[in-house]
Parts: sequence; structure tokens; C-alpha cells
Amino acid sequence: MTAAFKQTMTNALLLPQEANITLPGAGQAWLDKLRSTAAEQFIKSGLPTVRDEEWRYTDIRKLKRQQFSVQFNSPDVRAALNDLIDYDVTRIVLVNGLFSPTNSTDKVPAGVSIQSLAITLADDSLQGLLGSTLPSDRHAFIDLNTAYCFDGVVIKIADKAVLEKPIEIVHVTTGADNATVSHARNLIVAGKLSEAHIIERSISVGADNAYLNNTVTEVIAHDGAKLEHYKVQDDAEHAFHIGGVFINQSRDTSVINHNIAIGGSLVRNDIYSNLLGTGSHGGMNGLVLGKDSQHVHNHTEVAHRVPHCTSDEFYKTVLDDKSRAIFRGRIIVAQDAQQTDAEQRNDNLLLSSDAEADSKPQLEIYADDVICSHGATIGQLDPKSLFYFQSRGIKKEDARRLLTFAFVNEVVDRISFEPLRDELTQRFLGELLPDSIQEVFA
Repeated sequence: MTAAFKQTMTNALLLPQEANITLPGAGQAWLDKLRSTAAEQFIKSGLPTVRDEEWRYTDIRKLKRQQFSVQFNSPDVRAALNDLIDYDVTRIVLVNGLFSPTNSTDKVPAGVSIQSLAITLADDSLQGLLGSTLPSDRHAFIDLNTAYCFDGVVIKIADKAVLEKPIEIVHVTTGADNATVSHARNLIVAGKLSEAHIIERSISVGADNAYLNNTVTEVIAHDGAKLEHYKVQDDAEHAFHIGGVFINQSRDTSVINHNIAIGGSLVRNDIYSNLLGTGSHGGMNGLVLGKDSQHVHNHTEVAHRVPHCTSDEFYKTVLDDKSRAIFRGRIIVAQDAQQTDAEQRNDNLLLSSDAEADSKPQLEIYADDVICSHGATIGQLDPKSLFYFQSRGIKKEDARRLLTFAFVNEVVDRISFEPLRDELTQRFLGELLPDSIQEVFA
């Protein structure tokens, strides 16, 4: 890593104390080039500002004011995780961005290889894979992750392997005396005709100070693979979360991403899917629950590169208090991608006059034999529906909560892994419905 890049990182108030540490895999030509290219791009572009079109609604000055450092400790958090999650999974835990064998599951199912990224980078087995899914117009935080990723998890699923239970990656941030940052990097490779569910969630345990999770997950799905990826972002209310999920799909694959944003103060999620093989399907489901002064920005892109592919995108947002959400969703249909079928929808529900939603659906179509549609709505609860409930003896506030839960549940119902769906349903029941109505759903 160049001295100029170290100084730029210091000036940007990112990793000022740890800029001189040795990164795993340093000295390998391919990896050094990957990192240096990202570093140079970071220097060239700098951190985004509201003058950048793709960040015009997301002001990160609050993040820039923090003095971040890296935690290199990995305390035992198993008790906290057991209280949070009670269903059977193969659990992989990253504590403060570092792979933690102590907190992770001992046994790995047949047909799966799970390793620490830091260890895997010791050889050239990730050459040609790491960074292969990233867009050319990526923003500075992605370059920062590539240049400075220290650890994460590498999951390789063998051809024809069908996993009976999900693999869960849990990002845990623990308490520290100052603001901290982690740049975890995950790589998931699904072999031919494999089937799996992978849950990725971000939480905190005793983290009272601000922290930044700058996490990138790459997914490579080979021919015929079926994968459902769930991202549950539930960081502390004072956290910054910049996350990216980047997916390359080969022929006849189905990869569905579920993006649930609940916690955090400032959140930005980039979800990209490249349909590179005929017969592939990309799905994106998203849900944002905003309150107080939360700011959540979802930035999605589905690129149809070849003919005979389908995609379905369905995002919903509920905003209360002074929260704000931004949705920018783009569908690209290349010139040769004939007989594409793509659909995108974004619905936003405002529970407060101070809440704000900005929606920017986009279609870029360069082929002429396609079926593509997109739509967006921003509004409040239907007065007629409220009146209907009130006319049957339900209090107005209870009616508001019931209608809000119904709005949210339409996305939750799309989660095919039943234990996770039930977990989120019960959580939203507790947060959105009064006790008198919760009993009906018990």
C-alpha cells in the first residue's frame, strides 16, 4: 500500500491508527495489484459528497467527523447470539471484522468449504474470483474495502451439493472506547446445480460508541445453482453501515437477495446482480423500517447481459418520525439481451409528516424484444381503510398499526426460509402491533 494512500486514508478520518499494518496475502503479485488499483481509484475519486449524482441524497459528513480505529480483539459472544437466534444453522461469526472460530460452528456440512479470508489469501486460490463481481463504476467505500480488507469468510459449495440447513454469517461489533471500523470481505461460490440458503446479519453487542461496518459480499453462482441470500442489517442506532452484495450468475441460475434494513443511523446498501448466462433469474426483495432520524439508502442494479433471463425486484419502505429513505433501482437490458422479462416496484409508506422518501426507478433498454416494467409509490395510509377498521370498533392508532404490519408483511412473506420469516414476523408484530391485536396472531 502506497504512502500516499495511507495519508489519504488518514485525511479521510478512516483507519488513522492502523494504516501501517501488514495485510494478509501481501507480496502476491495479483493481490497487490488488486489492492493498489483500488487504492489508486480511491485516491482519484475520494469519499463521495452530495455533488456526486449517486450520493446526492446521502450526506456522509457525520461519518467523516468520526475518528475511526480498528479493533483486533474477538471476545466470546456466543451467549448473546444464542439469545438472539434459536434455530439450527451453520453459524460463521465475524467479530469486529475478524473470523472467530471460537464463536463459530465447529462442524461444517458435507460439500461445503468454509475458511477465513485472511488464511485463504495466503495462496493464489482466490485469483480471478476476488473482485470479479464488482462494477467498474463502484464508489469509494468499495475500493476502500478492496484495498484494506483484512478478513472475512470464503464459502465454496461443491457441485450438486444441496444444503439441508442455512449457513449464517454474523457480523458482530463489540464495545470499544472509541469509534471503530471494519472492512469485512466475504466470497460465496455456489457450484453447479448446488442449492443453499445463506443468511448474513449485522448486529452489535455492547457497542456504545459509533462504528462503521464497510462490508462487501461477492456471490458467484455457477450453472444451475439456486441460492437465496438474506441480509438482515440490525446495527446499533448510532452505527454507520455501508454494505454491498455483488452477484454474478451463470446459465440457468436462480439467486434471490432479501435485504432487510432495521438498525443504524446512516445506511447505504448496494445490491447488484449480473445475469451472464441464459435462463438465469435474479430476485431482489427489500424492506426498510425507519424511525427517529435514520437515513437508509438502497441502491440496486440488475444487468441483463444475455437473452432469455428474468428478474423481479420488490422493495418496500416504512418511515416514521424524521427518518428518510432513498431507493435508486436500475434495470439494464443489453442490446443482445432479447426476450428479457424484468419487473421492479418500490412502495413507500410515510407515517409522519416529517418523514421523507425519494424513489428513482430506472430502465435502460437497448434491446427491442423485452417485457419490462417499473413503478414507485409514496404515500400515507389509506383513509378509507382506516375508517373501515374504526367503524368496526378498532381504535384509530390500532388500525394504523395493523395496516402498517400488513404493508410490511408482504415483503416478509417472500422469505422462503420459514424460521427466519417467523423471527422477523414476530419481531414486527411486537414493534408494530398493540398487545390486544398481537394475541390474534399468536
